[in-house]
Amino acid sequence: MNTNSSFFVYTLPKSNSLGHYVKNKDIVCGLKKVIDTFEKNFAGYQCGNTQLEIFFKKDNEQELILAQQTISKMNIFLGLPVHKWENSGNEYIKTSIRWESSSKNILDILEFLKVNKNEVLPLFHFTLLQFYHYGTTVTENAQINYIIDSGKLFVDLYMILPYSSNEERMYQVIASLYKELPFNLNSKNFRRFGLNKNRRAFWRLDSETLQLLESYLENKSG
Repeated sequence: MNTNSSFFVYTLPKSNSLGHYVKNKDIVCGLKKVIDTFEKNFAGYQCGNTQLEIFFKKDNEQELILAQQTISKMNIFLGLPVHKWENSGNEYIKTSIRWESSSKNILDILEFLKVNKNEVLPLFHFTLLQFYHYGTTVTENAQINYIIDSGKLFVDLYMILPYSSNEERMYQVIASLYKELPFNLNSKNFRRFGLNKNRRAFWRLDSETLQLLESYLENKSG
């Protein structure tokens, strides 16, 4: 591996479609902790619209009333929806409506839902998604989707760190994230990306690098 032109990459397996589950009953508290941790270690900037989607059954009278109130409030707060799907009668598929916003972030929406909790659908009827870049426009360190689905917070993380002569700094950043994030980074999800045998690709960490990485994580977990 040519360490002068390679990167340390953290990526989740394809079988993990939603990402790391944040085990915090207070979703806002958990989300703020994740965002603060990444902004502390990287320069952060938001990219893309926030998406919000609701799902409900029209044959449930109480649910339908709350859905109508939710739609009315979201139309005022976020603007008109960008997508509607009406259930044609299939009992297993719910009606869904989706909004997008470039001016409201995921925390704004969660605060709005909290203030209006008695007049809108419960959180498990919502899916919220917001995509973030971390780093600068020149050096991107991470791409992250913050996802709230079925009342739970997930973090879909792709992280890339330049592998340079200053290895100590890189390991310290990883160890800091490991200690501060409210979910566990898995050392098995780290790869090296760069040249090996004249081919540029992802490679599993060699045993020496993996052992060094795990030693930093163990020191920070205490």
